[in-house]
Amino acid sequence: MPDVTFTSTRFSQTLALDAINNMLGHDLAAWMRVGLIRAAFDVSEVIAEDYGYGFWVILDGSHYWISVSAVESNGLDERSQWRIGVDYDPGCLWMLRLRRRPKPDHLPHITQAIHTVLKSDLTVHEVAWWAQGVGNDNPTPAPKT
Repeated sequence: MPDVTFTSTRFSQTLALDAINNMLGHDLAAWMRVGLIRAAFDVSEVIAEDYGYGFWVILDGSHYWISVSAVESNGLDERSQWRIGVDYDPGCLWMLRLRRRPKPDHLPHITQAIHTVLKSDLTVHEVAWWAQGVGNDNPTPAPKT
């Protein structure tokens, strides 16, 4: 599933109270969540994970996990690199895997919305999409918006 990396000074370098393993990204996940709500997506609450933060996007009953993490933190006054991943994953709701199948247009719809949210902020730079995971091969073209 696709990942996007970018740099920005917008997001906090201070750990949130619920951070696991001293991972950053709570405010990025909350910001992206609000952007996807504005784009009319049904989303869950942000939760802490051992690699950062995440939340589910539910589209036609199919669950997609949006994962967020800091790739490289450069301190308070410099840009940091961030990563957002999109995966079809109903989590521990394994029965949903039997009942619901992702539709071919779901992933492009979600990635286009994420790209639009990223491009709407002037502090977001160096946006790169990765079809096979960050750093594997070359970045892929950005989703059409």
